[in-house]
Amino acid sequence: MGVRTTIRRLIGDQSGANAIEAALGLPILLVLIIGVLEVSNLFFLSATIENAVLRASRFGVTGSNEDGVTREDQVRAIIAEQTFGRVDMDAVEIETLVYQQFGDIGEAEPFTDENGNGSYEAGEPYSDVNGNGQWDDDMAVAGLGDAGDIVLYRVTYSAPSLSGFMDWATSNVNISATVAVRNEPY
Repeated sequence: MGVRTTIRRLIGDQSGANAIEAALGLPILLVLIIGVLEVSNLFFLSATIENAVLRASRFGVTGSNEDGVTREDQVRAIIAEQTFGRVDMDAVEIETLVYQQFGDIGEAEPFTDENGNGSYEAGEPYSDVNGNGQWDDDMAVAGLGDAGDIVLYRVTYSAPSLSGFMDWATSNVNISATVAVRNEPY
């Protein structure tokens, strides 16, 4: 058998083609499947956290309280229940801020801009809306408020990768949900 005959035989040989196709295609397919699962997990966590914040705020507006348990602990328990155990509650940040009006949300305490630079400088007169003795870039007071108060509920969670496969490319993904409500007159 000559070299030409051997080359023709190898070119026409189909044995092993399936193994080569699988070796090339399988990694791509696995990455796609894992990617779909990771994105689906993030969507699920986002939806459950948003639902949890809504449920917690519905509880908070009533002002109800069980004996021996603080309202803050009850809000935390509601969030834990509504996320179906998929969220590490030690990694969840729950922030509740009280405002007098909806328009005050995220607003700085009013001040007199004596030097005209558009920002607060130490020594400029200001209104201490939250009563903490210093100027703040957010006039809120931490807590769940009283009857008729506006309360902003914000939950932030740094979601880890489901499979750990993409940890090399990204750190945890921050998921956040926020809702503002007016407490009922209780």
